[in-house]
Amino acid sequence: MRVGSLPMLYALIAAGFLFLGGCAPQPKMVAFKPMTSEISTEENATEKLADMSLETLLSKGSTYLAEGDLPLARLHLFKALTLAPDNIKVYQGLGELFLKMNQLKKAQTAYAEILKINPENEIALFGLGKAYRLEGDCVAAGNYLQQAEKLSPDNPDVLTEMAICYDKLEQSAQAEELYLRVAELQPVNPSSFNNLGFHYLIEGVYQPAIDAFLTGERFKPEDRRIRNNLAAAYILNGDEAQGLARFESSIGKAGAFNNVGYIYMVQNRWSKAEEAFVKALELNPSYYVKAAKNLDYLRRLSAYQNMRTAGPEGE
Repeated sequence: MRVGSLPMLYALIAAGFLFLGGCAPQPKMVAFKPMTSEISTEENATEKLADMSLETLLSKGSTYLAEGDLPLARLHLFKALTLAPDNIKVYQGLGELFLKMNQLKKAQTAYAEILKINPENEIALFGLGKAYRLEGDCVAAGNYLQQAEKLSPDNPDVLTEMAICYDKLEQSAQAEELYLRVAELQPVNPSSFNNLGFHYLIEGVYQPAIDAFLTGERFKPEDRRIRNNLAAAYILNGDEAQGLARFESSIGKAGAFNNVGYIYMVQNRWSKAEEAFVKALELNPSYYVKAAKNLDYLRRLSAYQNMRTAGPEGE
């Protein structure tokens, strides 16, 4: 059973989602081709690209994307676009670039250009699904992801995106089925078990969440995201000691108590939250401003709640 306070805790925004048959809606086209002066300015600031072949530009652009150097990736891919405006690999690189830059309309445009050339391009269909899901349009996302799944039924990335969409619709059984399928396809991938654990976490099923996070942690002990999710699962399951220990190993003792306080706060456990925030301040009074802000917010919120629930005073 889904716990009401968890959407606040994890900042999850519910959105409607349906798998619809037929053709997917056409992406809104957004121009992204750079001006000549823009390219020239960037070239002068970095390196001359005039003599590079298309293959070299694509190779360097892909390398920079993998390394997270988005400005240089953008520079090389835009240059490649001027040499080959109808090349699928160029648009694949641009789609990935714009997704990483959170420029979702431009990502949709890039992937849509691929579908003009090859309507059954799995990478483009997946990219459009992800772009629309990130934008919050889960109906369009579902259409594209469904088409991608037909082309590649065992693609873990496609299945994960579909599971996320089912979670947004609060269709727990369908989401769980897909997360479990991904875990079977990638039995040693820590992200598969992190996603499965997070699904259980937002459903309020804490022990299965703990089990999934522990599996992910076993494969990648240094992953702070998994460790923090595991800490939250322990605390929500009533094991504060284990939760504090996991948080502390990830963000330090003061940060651990601050996080614990926040979890208690969104559960309306005011006294426990206050204890945790006060402890965070005691451990780091000069630095941990976040705990002070949370404590102040908690006290104001608690006072407001008391004011609303108080009855009329007698004589």
